[in-house]
Amino acid sequence: MNLFLLVAVPLAAFSVHRWLQPRYSAFGDFRSWILGFVLSLGSLVLASFFGRAREFTGDLVSAFVGLTFTDAMLVPGLVIGAWIFTRPKADPWELGLWLTLLFTLAGLRDFVSTRASFDLNELFLVPIDRIFVLLAAPLTVAKALDSATRRERWYWFVATGTIVLSGSLFQVLSFSWWGWTVWVLLAVGIASALWIRLGAVSPENGPLVFFRFIGANRPKRP
Repeated sequence: MNLFLLVAVPLAAFSVHRWLQPRYSAFGDFRSWILGFVLSLGSLVLASFFGRAREFTGDLVSAFVGLTFTDAMLVPGLVIGAWIFTRPKADPWELGLWLTLLFTLAGLRDFVSTRASFDLNELFLVPIDRIFVLLAAPLTVAKALDSATRRERWYWFVATGTIVLSGSLFQVLSFSWWGWTVWVLLAVGIASALWIRLGAVSPENGPLVFFRFIGANRPKRP
C-alpha cells in the first residue's frame, strides 16, 4: 500500500498554504469544507463505477481515453467545474482546499484498495502530479475569471484544461517509455506556478526577491 500517496498531498497543501499565504485563513469557512468534501467524495464515487477504464491493458490510446475520463474529467475536472460555477467570487485558494480534500480522499482510496507492488510511476509520479494540479489549477482558474478579454479568459481556461489533462497524459507517457519527459514537464509546470504566484504578490515580493536578498546581503570585499 502506497503510504506516500496517502500523505503527500495534504502535507504539500499545508506547506504551500503556509509558505504562500501565511496570513490568510482561507479555510475558516466550515460550509466550504462540507461542500468541498461532498463534491470530492461524489466525484470519486462516480469515478469508481468506471474503475476498469483506469487499467492499462497494453493499448496506449485506450489507456489515455480511459484515464482522461476518470483521472481528468471526473477527478479533478468535476470538482474544478463545480467550484467555477458555484463559487467564482470566492478566493481561489478555496479551490485549493477542495482539491486537497479530493486528492486526500483519492490517496486514501489508493492506500486501502491497492496491495500490489509499486513502480516509480505509482510511488512518485501520481502524487507529484496531484501536487502540481493542486498548486497550479487555482492560479490559472483565478487568472481566467479575472481576465478582461474573452481571448485572455479562454487562454487561461485552456491552461487549466492542460493542467487537468496531466493526470492521464503523464501516466500514458510513462507507460510508453517517455517517462523522462514527464519529469521535465512537471518541473517546468511547478516552477511556472510558483513564478506566477510569487510574481503576483507585489513588485517588492516577486519571484526575484530571493536573489535580491542575496545580492543585498552579500559580504563586502575589504
